[in-house]
Amino acid sequence: MSRIAIVGSFSTGKTTLAEAVADPLGLPLLPEVAREIAALGFKLDKDATAETETFIFLRQLYNEMIHPRFVGDRSLVDVMAYAGWVLDNREWRKEMAMWETCVKIAEYSLRSQYTHVFYLPIEFPIVPDGLRPLDQDFQREIDERMLRVMDVHDVRFSTLRGAVEERAEALTRAVADS
Repeated sequence: MSRIAIVGSFSTGKTTLAEAVADPLGLPLLPEVAREIAALGFKLDKDATAETETFIFLRQLYNEMIHPRFVGDRSLVDVMAYAGWVLDNREWRKEMAMWETCVKIAEYSLRSQYTHVFYLPIEFPIVPDGLRPLDQDFQREIDERMLRVMDVHDVRFSTLRGAVEERAEALTRAVADS
């Protein structure tokens, strides 16, 4: 049973890689929760609120719970990194207690949530997608937060570098060898 999370900051090629490997591995591609939430009119990234981040966390957790096997171009690791930034850059409000409960849930299950975690470092210029900011400092900060989330929660991961084909081959090989 493969539960593959592809993690990394925005514009690192997560979606491209997930789409390239899902079909050959015979695994469904999880829906991208953040885009679904944005389509509902919620603001993301620097403009998000604790309530939005809690909503994203719960939708991501639900998607991962109902699919016994998957490839995800987003994961709870991503949600934790973005939400961490949002909460660290806002004055504390009582609504943030909802997010604190999400953190407790993540502490309980993050290590065992995935059979494979593949981290994509920042290697390419930011591609404008109308959703994410074009701010390289923010991109680097999210990247650092993702690495911290995985370290704090003792999430084992493999780093994938290079072109999409190289990354897809390395990912497929790692899944086959496990």
